[in-house]
Amino acid sequence: MSATRPINLRRLLPVGRWGWLIRTPGFTPREVRQLLREGGATPRGRAVSRCLARTSDWLPGQPDVIHCPFHYRHNLPHILFWYSHGESVEAIGRRVSAFGTTWGVERALDTACRAIARCLNTDPEGYGLQL
Repeated sequence: MSATRPINLRRLLPVGRWGWLIRTPGFTPREVRQLLREGGATPRGRAVSRCLARTSDWLPGQPDVIHCPFHYRHNLPHILFWYSHGESVEAIGRRVSAFGTTWGVERALDTACRAIARCLNTDPEGYGLQL
């Protein structure tokens, strides 16, 4: 058994995560949102779940009226928990808001998915993702 790691041929491609010409992000907010629904069935899904468990890494520091209003920021871990367990955005909106609107829930989900993707792209090994 060899002690060296096998050569990753993807590192030779000009475009992609390791591209020498154009680098693309490893995780996108859209992929994070999809992996929240799928759970930990894949290594990337498990990395998203680990990041989700560390709320101090991705939770926005200050409420922002446009991206994540205060009431939704306060409930953001609950919103992501319900969303990852299959709740619809409409059902979450009814739980969180007296008016039952989806606008704030969508904004909060987008903000959280962007922050989680940023964390995972910055330190994938810290969340258990082997490159």
